Amino acid sequence: MTTEVGAFELYLGVEHLGARRRERERGRVKSLLEPMDVLPLERRGAIRAAEIAGEVRRRGRSVGLADLLTAAIALGHGGDTIVTRDVEDFRRVPGIRVETY
Repeated sequence: MTTEVGAFELYLGVEHLGARRRERERGRVKSLLEPMDVLPLERRGAIRAAEIAGEVRRRGRSVGLADLLTAAIALGHGGDTIVTRDVEDFRRVPGIRVETY
């Protein structure tokens, strides 16, 4: 399972490539995402993201926008765990457990 933010990040990762390789990698991303449940950003996720951002800022910290939206989408859909290699921002999000690989 992933989020639309994760899908965006995957597609963004291929945009710097040359035309031929970019098309091939877009196909690989599409194939990777097709069998997955991809959670959308809905209003409850947007509201939760704003709440998290406010809470984190009150503590004098910040969270990157993509990570903030990803965490909020997960929380809004009842999830509480993020699996990532980029743990720093997610560890600042209350209510999210972080697992790495």
